[in-house]
Amino acid sequence: MSDDNWRLIVDENSYADFSVSVSPAVEKAVVNGEAPPTVYLNIFDTDSITIGVNEDPQQALDLKFCGENNVSFRRRPNGGGPVYAGAGSAFLVFFLPTSHSEVPDTTTEAFPKVLTAFAETLAERYGFPAEYRPLNDVQVEGRKLVPTSLKIEDGVMTFRIVINVKPIDTELAGKIMPMAPEKVKDKELKDMTSRFTCLEREAGKPIDAAELEAMVREATTHAFGESHLTLGSVTDTEHAYADDFRAEYESEEWLFAKSEKTRFADLLEDGDTIGRGRAKAMGGLIWATLVLRDGAVLKAIINGDWHPRPLDSVGWLEDSLTGCAANVASLKDCAATFLARDDVEFAGVTADDLAAAMEIALGDQAPAV
Repeated sequence: MSDDNWRLIVDENSYADFSVSVSPAVEKAVVNGEAPPTVYLNIFDTDSITIGVNEDPQQALDLKFCGENNVSFRRRPNGGGPVYAGAGSAFLVFFLPTSHSEVPDTTTEAFPKVLTAFAETLAERYGFPAEYRPLNDVQVEGRKLVPTSLKIEDGVMTFRIVINVKPIDTELAGKIMPMAPEKVKDKELKDMTSRFTCLEREAGKPIDAAELEAMVREATTHAFGESHLTLGSVTDTEHAYADDFRAEYESEEWLFAKSEKTRFADLLEDGDTIGRGRAKAMGGLIWATLVLRDGAVLKAIINGDWHPRPLDSVGWLEDSLTGCAANVASLKDCAATFLARDDVEFAGVTADDLAAAMEIALGDQAPAV
């Protein structure tokens, strides 16, 4: 399908459902050439939560609180961390072929290009000092305005921007998503209430769907030079894809795929030890879990909220750690060798960052059974 005509869809779905159904469906259609380059403005019709593809809900969320308060959540097939999105806020998602001259094909290029343009659009349109904060934030005087996630695979950039239009219940969000102290060690504002803001607060006026659409059109032109967006809708093919993805991504198997209870089931024996460590990189928080046997890594889980490319590469890293000698130097060498691969990009995450989390996990070893 030609890249000449870009499609704009304006729709309403919950954030969580959109993330595990419509979003991967549209991405698949664009990858397959069954849909044109697409800009999707989805306005949330209810509150919901997702965690990133390389996260464990047992680490990222307070599952006891969620269960007691009937809080539903999903693990989305994209990078980044846990996100609470409230009704009336919105998703701006770009599903764009990297063959287009203005669409980046690396994470390192995509975040600054798209988010600088988005921040400048907000500043020019509403008159408040929005700015890009590396690696993947737009902030206003230290207050985070938009969470983002990014996937660049199969010739398509899927860039997801949650626009916090309305205030969120930060007290509730903080209970659902307890913030690791490492996460905010480099932030001027430490607690969730002071760290987050919303578009209506900064703009000083109500923001409706028509205003959001106008802003999205302006941001798209600023970021990619594309001024002609044709209003469209989700196709029958995309609806069918969405149903399939929803069935897969709402399963317990998918939700806990990066959890110890899944990865270590029927694996551990007497004498095995397990340790856990966290470290903060510029690209995000790293969680390392190492199971050791006979002085070597038996199994590793590397979780976190950064944006690997491709998404499967975190699993490749975990596989490469199997059998590695259980000392910091060997683990760091393994990570460095892995990150040197031409087919891997961990933007904002270095071998030193990974080694820091694994060093803590080595020092935390205790009997696994």
